[in-house]
This record gives sequence, C-alpha cells and structure tokens, in this order.
Amino acid sequence: MKAVEDSKLQDIELQDVEDTLGYIAKALELNLAYDAFSETKTFGDICQVFQDNIAYQNEESCTSQQAFYKIRSAIAVSQKIDGRSITPRTRLDEVFPRIGRRKKIKAFQKELGIPVNFLTMKTWLILLIIGGFITSLVAFFFNWKFALTGILTCLIFNWIAMKLRQEIEYISIGELTMKITRDHYMQVRRTPNTINRNEIVKIIQCTFMSDLDLKLSELHKDALLGKI
Repeated sequence: MKAVEDSKLQDIELQDVEDTLGYIAKALELNLAYDAFSETKTFGDICQVFQDNIAYQNEESCTSQQAFYKIRSAIAVSQKIDGRSITPRTRLDEVFPRIGRRKKIKAFQKELGIPVNFLTMKTWLILLIIGGFITSLVAFFFNWKFALTGILTCLIFNWIAMKLRQEIEYISIGELTMKITRDHYMQVRRTPNTINRNEIVKIIQCTFMSDLDLKLSELHKDALLGKI
C-alpha cells in the first residue's frame, strides 16, 4: 500500500519498504543477506547498508548522462531519426506516435537491450477494472457464482487491456532516462562493473520517492523508519 501525501517514512508499511529495498538491490546488482537491514533505524542506515555492500570499482561519471546517450542512440537506430534532434525535453509521444506505437517501442527496447516498459492503460480503463474487481468481491456475500464469474471476467479483460495498451506513462525523454537510471543502474553504466558512489544516496532517494510517494525533504539521513 502506498503512503498517503505528506506521510512520513516511518508511516510506510513494512512490506512496501522491503519491496523497494529489493528493487534497489536489483538495480545495483547486489545480493544482500536476508537480514541485511535488520538493525537499520533511519534512512541513513539504509544508505549505509548499500554503501557497505558495494564492491564495484568507483568511477565518478554521470550515470544519467550515460543512460540518456544509450536511449538517444537506441531511438535513433530503431526509429531511423537523427539522434542530434533528440534532447531530454523531447516528448515520447512525438518519437513514438500512436499509429504503430507498440511495434516502434518493441524495436526500441530490442536496440536498447534493457527490458523497460513505459506503456500503460487509460486511467478510466484502470478504474473500471478495479471497480469491477471490487464489485465482484462484494458479490461473494450474495452469490459466489456471480462473483467468481465477475473476477474471471476482470482478469481476462485486464490481460487483454495490458496486451493492447497504448498510453505512454512518461512525458519526455528526460523522465524516461531517470526511470531507466533508477531501475537499471548497472546496465546503463558505460564501463561494466563500475559505480559512482556519489550517486548511490540519490538513487535510493529517487526510488523511495517514486515507489512510496514520499517527498525528498522526508528522505534525510535521520528520517526514522518503521522496524525492518
């Protein structure tokens, strides 16, 4: 469950924090012990655990810049356009127009070599599926056959909608760059098995902000955590 607006880090549910830590470890390609965070009490403690477990060579180069260059190159090759025309402000819906969008994005993903997906469903369709699922659960109290049929229908409808989704989740190349840098940090580094230690805290902060809906002001080193 996501944190509500203006909530504090210590208010976030344990499972949500653990999931986010798992995403960060995956992005940094770290195999942490199951109890690596058992003694952490603050956000600073979490950052220190990651710092202490990084054995990669330190190389102080900008990872987001490297990610942008990779994205720009992949777009230029897969979409056959001049890479010099692509900037962080370039709109994704201009690069991937609606007609043939899924095919174009699939070609981009193949060229990039990173399994990034930024297509989503229309908001009203998401709400419709959620509403149908909730209604079906309530129906269990009255008619289990009707409820089961409703749930199966929602699942099938959701599967089809996911296959046919056309909406782009992010507006610009810059936003996509930040997502890929955050989720696939090690894969976008120009030099394999290197890391910029100066970026680690920022990566952790960005992931917490994105996944847990927290503000940067709440993610300081002394911010208290719920027990992990």
